[in-house]
Amino acid sequence: TPERPIYFAGRLRRGTISSRKISAAKIMLSYRHAFHAGNHADVLKHFIEVQLLRYLSQKDKPFWYIDTHAGAGCYALDSGYATQNAEYESGIARLWARDDLPASLADYVLLVKRINSDGQLKLYPGSPLVALELLREQDRMRLFELHPTDSEILQQNFAGHDAQVLMQTADGFGALKALLTPPPRRARASLHGPHGQE
Repeated sequence: TPERPIYFAGRLRRGTISSRKISAAKIMLSYRHAFHAGNHADVLKHFIEVQLLRYLSQKDKPFWYIDTHAGAGCYALDSGYATQNAEYESGIARLWARDDLPASLADYVLLVKRINSDGQLKLYPGSPLVALELLREQDRMRLFELHPTDSEILQQNFAGHDAQVLMQTADGFGALKALLTPPPRRARASLHGPHGQE
């Protein structure tokens, strides 16, 4: 497949922000996943996600991948937010150069390496990008992200996948009920919410 640009959260971007986005941002939660991308919890979550999606793919019948809080889809580890706490150092970085991993864990690390085509650990895929790497042509994604900046980046990351991926700037918990049960009657739903949500 041809390489496509990957946009990521965590680096400051130049430009203007509309007053509508500023108003929306004021009521948003302060949680930004870019600070925690690639940490030990992400590694465990995405390792299990890979296993679940591979299991669902054993049957020819299509399935949906639904993410209630999709985030930006991809995160910079070498600059911006992730460097402030460097949580990825106790997560994906500990596995990056290992050659003695069990096959299923090595499979997950290889997926992360494909996102970093230059061989350096600079980007970490969020759950939707992990899923996109594993979905088949007949499978579908439904992604929700409430934070306007992350939603915009998410839409850039998934541009060109309109036939397979539907994204909304919305609260995924509120939208989930309308999606159940999806037409293929098979789905993998990621129901995690941002930390600190009341």
